[in-house]
Amino acid sequence: MAIVTVMGAAGTNVNVTVDGGDTLALANMYAKTLQSTAAGKSFSNLQNGFNTAGGANSVGVVTVGGAYALDGAYVNIVAGALSSGEWDDSVLKAPVAIDARQVTTPVDVIAGSLGGTTFLGGAAGGSFLATAGDNVFIGGTGNFTIDMGAGNDLIVSGNGNNTINAGSGENQIFLGSGANSVDSMGSDTIVGTLGTQSVTIGAGSSLVQLGANATIVDTASKSVVSVGGGSTVSGGAQDQVSFTGASGTISGAVSDTISAAGNLQVVQGVGNTISVSGSLTFLNGTGMTSVVAGQSTIFGAAGLSMTLGTSGPTLFVANAGNQTIDGAQASTPLHAFADDGDVNFVGGSGNDTLVGGTGSATMTGGAGNNLFAFTNGPSSGGDNVITDFGSSAGNLVALYQYGYQNNNGLQAILSAATVSGGNSTIQLSDHTQITFVGVTDLKASDFTLS
Repeated sequence: MAIVTVMGAAGTNVNVTVDGGDTLALANMYAKTLQSTAAGKSFSNLQNGFNTAGGANSVGVVTVGGAYALDGAYVNIVAGALSSGEWDDSVLKAPVAIDARQVTTPVDVIAGSLGGTTFLGGAAGGSFLATAGDNVFIGGTGNFTIDMGAGNDLIVSGNGNNTINAGSGENQIFLGSGANSVDSMGSDTIVGTLGTQSVTIGAGSSLVQLGANATIVDTASKSVVSVGGGSTVSGGAQDQVSFTGASGTISGAVSDTISAAGNLQVVQGVGNTISVSGSLTFLNGTGMTSVVAGQSTIFGAAGLSMTLGTSGPTLFVANAGNQTIDGAQASTPLHAFADDGDVNFVGGSGNDTLVGGTGSATMTGGAGNNLFAFTNGPSSGGDNVITDFGSSAGNLVALYQYGYQNNNGLQAILSAATVSGGNSTIQLSDHTQITFVGVTDLKASDFTLS
């Protein structure tokens, strides 16, 4: 526990208690600023009850607990204990309540009572710095900067545009219809369904419920977050994140459980569980990932292993690296494109299109009538295995831009096929190799050419 000495009335000094390091630097800055501007200000000791400012630049000093109602041009309020030789006398322990709703100028307040301070802000706005105790801030229509210390504080922002540094502790923060910025360093409850809210979660295990167009930056873990339409969530680990509106974006999440009532964009996530009622756009994610969604567009990254259950068509582009997409539970078509890594494609009950690349691709079409496609050119040449080609009479292999429709080219490829262990392998002119597991009688009718 520290003490910051601030100027008081009639040559006295006021000791402001600082409990914890979060607000010590701010308290010292406040003290220096007040001292440097003291020449133009009028200091007075406030009395319990109603107080009227004596001039245009009044400073009110609170040194005992109680309730104080203020009117007029107060520009600074200091709440603490008068300096004394004894430690016990130098610490204000009683609760203080300051009603500044009738203050006519922006007012800067520093309060350091171990008994806590309740502050009611007015339309003129200002700043409120609480350095000790459990404190309450209730705002109005003014714009405030609010800094809390290590206590368990209550903040009701009002309808101004506020900057809130909640400090450590278990804080409750209720945001109004303004544009508010919150820096949460405790295990906080933050609610703001109106206005435009921006929240940074710094310590985790918080409960955050915001409305539309919110922005959340999460640098911690294990929080529960709900946001409205058009909102963005960044970072976080092991969180539960819900998007309740028509659209949203989440990026950089690790091991989160993510749900969305509408459409969702997921960017560079790692190992998340995702459930989307609308359309999903998934960009450069990796790790063990589970997806349930409607229509989906998925661009993978190295190390992605995804299980997929969709009610709409899915486009999957592997990009570079080793990846797996298991769509066995999908009821709609999967269109999957391999790249240069080792990929594993598993289709569901839809009519899937699985496309080989330059790497090694293992393809399982599933229950539908599936198309396994290969295109002559720089994006081909890989070693491919089709595990269930013979399971459906509707399965086909598409060979594009090879020219095998001319001069009996396809028959030459089939005649050169290798049959071994119940499997057939063909090699194309661009060194693409395709092995058909469990198939020994490949026919020209199994292929489509263009």
